[in-house]
Amino acid sequence: MLKKLSCIALMCSPLTHANLIALENHELTQATGQGGADLSWTLSLNHEYAENLELSNISKFNGGTKPTEVYYRYSKNCADNNVLCRLAIAPNNHEDNNGNKKWLVFKQIQGTIQIDKFSLDGTTIINHKNDPQTAMQLKFYDDKPLKIRNLGFATMAIETGTGQGANEGYANSEVYTKFQGRNYQQDGSYNLVQQDVPLFDQGAEKGFMGLNIHGNMHMSGNVKIFSYNCTGSAASRC
Repeated sequence: MLKKLSCIALMCSPLTHANLIALENHELTQATGQGGADLSWTLSLNHEYAENLELSNISKFNGGTKPTEVYYRYSKNCADNNVLCRLAIAPNNHEDNNGNKKWLVFKQIQGTIQIDKFSLDGTTIINHKNDPQTAMQLKFYDDKPLKIRNLGFATMAIETGTGQGANEGYANSEVYTKFQGRNYQQDGSYNLVQQDVPLFDQGAEKGFMGLNIHGNMHMSGNVKIFSYNCTGSAASRC
């Protein structure tokens, strides 16, 4: 969209002309007008929508209220190589006893957030000195919710490695297959045996917590932004 606007501006610039007139402070205080902008915003990470720039929305409707096709599924690149779709943080460069760096790794991180419409314009408030004052206003609409789609990560883990690159902790990609269980005998003793993990964790990357958020957040109202110290007079800068 920015590229298109830039091209239009370049095409029109030789054909436009404007006479600019300097205004005094008292003339500026008497100037009034209307304006504003209706905006939309989308953030998508590691989803089909993020990879395909030809898609105009995160889902497709055919006249109904429910989407017939969605584009906030996990992307093919992430499905083929989960190491490419993770966030790793090394807080304060912590190391283990062997000098290997510790990483807090969010594995298979993904998400899409979209709001179809919110407005930015100006308004007038009555400040703490009981004077009118200009403010910037952000307005949100109840029928234009913030859409949150598959936002989160599959698992979070603390990893360490033995070197750089593929041997570093953030690249560890071990999955759950077996675990060491206990086979108890009648006398109370037990033997350690290898057992399959439950189906829920079979093949999943190792970690201790996952998160997934999917839903709508409805907002109705406005936020006014202004300077508390502004007096609203012609001599003040707000």
